[in-house]
Amino acid sequence: MPSKTSKLSKGARIYNATIAKDKSLEALPKATNNNIGDISNILFNDEYQPQLNQFVNNLVNRIAMTIIRNKTYDNPLSVFKKGSMPLGTDIQDLYTNPAERNEYEISDQAAQRLLTLNDPDTNVAYYRRNRQDFYKKTVTREALQAAFTSWENFDAYVDSITNSLYSGNYIDEFKFTKALVDGAYDNNKVITEVVTNPTDEASANAFLKAVKTIYDYMTFPSTDYNAYSKFSGAKGTITTWTDKDRICLVIRADVMNAIDIDSLARAFNIDKAEFMGRVYKVDKFENPDLLGIICDESWFQIYDNIFRFDTFYNPEVMAWNFYLHAWETFAICPFSNAVALCTEEPKDVTAITVGSGAIALTMDAPEGKAVDVTVTPEGADTTIDYTVEDPTVASVTVNTNTNVTVKPLKVGSTKLKAVASNGVKAEQTVNVTQTGA
Repeated sequence: MPSKTSKLSKGARIYNATIAKDKSLEALPKATNNNIGDISNILFNDEYQPQLNQFVNNLVNRIAMTIIRNKTYDNPLSVFKKGSMPLGTDIQDLYTNPAERNEYEISDQAAQRLLTLNDPDTNVAYYRRNRQDFYKKTVTREALQAAFTSWENFDAYVDSITNSLYSGNYIDEFKFTKALVDGAYDNNKVITEVVTNPTDEASANAFLKAVKTIYDYMTFPSTDYNAYSKFSGAKGTITTWTDKDRICLVIRADVMNAIDIDSLARAFNIDKAEFMGRVYKVDKFENPDLLGIICDESWFQIYDNIFRFDTFYNPEVMAWNFYLHAWETFAICPFSNAVALCTEEPKDVTAITVGSGAIALTMDAPEGKAVDVTVTPEGADTTIDYTVEDPTVASVTVNTNTNVTVKPLKVGSTKLKAVASNGVKAEQTVNVTQTGA
């Protein structure tokens, strides 16, 4: 009876003999439980080389499978978007303070006040569109088709390119929404509450007590939980309150995971399922002192101005350009209750010093000079806006929050002005001459 080996083709017998003689020709070792690490290698980009066929060295083995990882990111903070505003660029937000009481009296003076005017205490804030971005990808369908052996995989790949535009936008929306919290905290435009970072049972209970207290107090009419008076142009204070079903908690995931969810739900006096619908976890804030924010849902003012997907075909190269335009308004409402939960109070700037003296520029050195700006106290949380009094004499480019470059434009003198977010100001003289001589 012939052996199994004799039934093999001559070429196969030669191949087996060669493999037995020279193990170095093996493309991959035999997979066992002990050598998974040896064969689970990952080849990226130009590290990958096509595997030549073992029998005919001018043939390349085909790729057996293509995996299309088609994912779309959804912004978990999109719940705070207030809708679409396709017309105009600005939003006017009005809030009228509750009326003040008057004592009843019968007198000639009271009768004379009958026709006097008592203007409503109406306050206004404006939000302006501040995002105009677009995302672009190019697809050359005919060229890409050569890389696929399945129309299903090819279509899935094209879909993944389209999805990447939306994912890019939603990821940026998520970052911009978190930046509203960071910006309000850093620029002292939100009420703050120093709390204990929950790391054990005792600190978690202290954190819960603080959050519960804020939650309860927000439901009563008060001037203590809105930051209206911190904004320039404010006319004093306003009285606000928040209905319980409008209070939300945006919190870092590590903080949330250190807290007993049932206890936190009880602190909000609602069942766990309903409570979790008002909690929005984030990965982090830019400022590590920020743990989260408890706020009226109207504190976030986010609107879509333009959200449109377009395509353009270039017949010269048979390529499709895919575009996603995202124009939005990102703002916070000064009339809404909000309390930032932090481990340290933000340091407010008390003084600004621009450079060490008058800034001397010359027209023969158009690159200008870098100027350092000192903020007191050191480490104060603030954003500084820079302007040049006469923009025809010199220009200013912001390098960092406390370093700018001033460039000469024409001979003359002007002022470089710096204004902190809390209104603290400073200025420095800028002199531009023809040459340094």
